[in-house]
Amino acid sequence: MKYKALVPELSVANISESKKFYLDVLGFHLEYERVENKFAFLSLGEAQIVDDILMYKLV
Repeated sequence: MKYKALVPELSVANISESKKFYLDVLGFHLEYERVENKFAFLSLGEAQIVDDILMYKLV
């Protein structure tokens, strides 16, 4: 896989729900995952995104 020059990194509160949405609803593909770090690299055609767990609490 060739990485794009810019890959957005999305911090999410629930990585399982986020992956479910991107994979099952939008049709993205899981390219790479580090389950222990709650990290996922997803792609759809030319689009690439990184999903990772939100590591801080929003006030």
